[in-house]
Amino acid sequence: MSFDRDLAKVLAILIAEEGNYTYVDKLGYAPSKDLAVYYVREALRDLHSLINSQRWENPRAKEEADQINFDRVERSIQELAKLDSKDKKKLREITALISAKALSISASLMKEG
Repeated sequence: MSFDRDLAKVLAILIAEEGNYTYVDKLGYAPSKDLAVYYVREALRDLHSLINSQRWENPRAKEEADQINFDRVERSIQELAKLDSKDKKKLREITALISAKALSISASLMKEG
């Protein structure tokens, strides 16, 4: 199972552009795969709104948003949804990894933007 960087970019862009750590925090501590998928869906909804608004403060965040491959994001969501509901350790490993990647990417975007 490989969780793509594009899913982490979604969260990173929200951090870099809006200073919104909510989704990375929620995802990092999601107690179930259903909630993890729900939090990703919420983040995607906010990213969609941001993309449609065209009110970007951070030009690097916009560049990254333009490069996101949403097919890969969808595959990552499907892989997350397929996790065994009983395997809380695996869920925690994956959500922590996605959150850590998002924080790393967002730091670069904020530094460069």
